[in-house]
Amino acid sequence: MARAKSNSLVRTIAIGFIAGALGVLLFHQLAGWFIVGRMPWSNWAPVPPFAVPTILNQTFWGGMWGILFALLADRFPRGVAFLVVAFLFGAILPSAFSWYVIPLIKGGAMGPRGVWYNGPLINGAWGLGTGICYVLLRRLIR
Repeated sequence: MARAKSNSLVRTIAIGFIAGALGVLLFHQLAGWFIVGRMPWSNWAPVPPFAVPTILNQTFWGGMWGILFALLADRFPRGVAFLVVAFLFGAILPSAFSWYVIPLIKGGAMGPRGVWYNGPLINGAWGLGTGICYVLLRRLIR
């Protein structure tokens, strides 16, 4: 019984990571294009300290957020409400983290910069995409 729960947890984590990464590559990047005109998949600037290209860095962290999403998804409502909660998950959690936690780590200024609602809209699109990918992947991988 413990082995079945362990396999289920590993599967949930893997599906969450893949769903979150796909959410970045598809929904986050396209939302950035529609909202702020940023060309999708084009930011290959190195991110310190390991000089990982930005798009790969964003995809990795989208996958990590996707794991948290997957671990919480069973508590989300079903149907259309699931998609609304998925959008809100992306709009609120990663945006707040990037505004308040990352600046604490890197020693920068806290709070949103520029047009404050762009981040939540783009991250909300990521959450929506992650939710869609998560549901599809769970159906595909049983």
